[in-house]
Amino acid sequence: MRIWWESLTLLQRVFACIAIPSTLLLILQLVMTLIGLGDHEGDLDADGDGVPDDVDLDVDGDGIPEGIDLDGDGIPDISVADLDHDGLPDGGDHASFTESLGSLRLFTFRGILAFLAVWGWAVLAITRAGRPWLMGVLLGLVLGAAAMVLIALTMQMILRLQADGTVSLPNAVGSGGEVYLSVPALRSGEGKVNVVIQDTMTECAAVTDETSPIPTGTPVTVVGVTKERQLIVMRR
Repeated sequence: MRIWWESLTLLQRVFACIAIPSTLLLILQLVMTLIGLGDHEGDLDADGDGVPDDVDLDVDGDGIPEGIDLDGDGIPDISVADLDHDGLPDGGDHASFTESLGSLRLFTFRGILAFLAVWGWAVLAITRAGRPWLMGVLLGLVLGAAAMVLIALTMQMILRLQADGTVSLPNAVGSGGEVYLSVPALRSGEGKVNVVIQDTMTECAAVTDETSPIPTGTPVTVVGVTKERQLIVMRR
């Protein structure tokens, strides 16, 4: 290592100092992600809105999630506005490739690390091969930008896989459950029910059109979903 370092020119040492720490931090981030420390662990949404609680990120504090932060840097990697209930970018198969790229979050901590790592190593490799340093810097910029896009696409793919396992309330229609918190009559208030959705027991907000309240412990059947994402239930 020492011999290798002493063989570098000043410019090469500068880029080595960029590439090595960036690579180590990027590897650390990826390892933490794999073991569940780099990202919040995905789970079901306890409040029944059909979106995992741990992926909502309210950046400006207005109570509205602006996006999903996959690498824990406080910057939404993927905007909630770019997603619909199936976890795919809005527009589905009709969205163009350019629109898909436009929805990516490139300038995240992980993306910047990937850019610096690839840029640094590219300049080192090209200049040590005897090519002009300017060529190395320019080509490194292109390769670094490509690495940022690749990281963003990977994060988007991870989100899609995560969204595939997200509870979708319409899937509860026809399922049976049990009242956890008494459901007021004629939609005059909101109760809670435990219902099996996608083979998972989930607690959801519920209303009923029945003329009398449905007390705790009563078996119910889900007959619909309101615009407010409440289950509509009736006695079984």
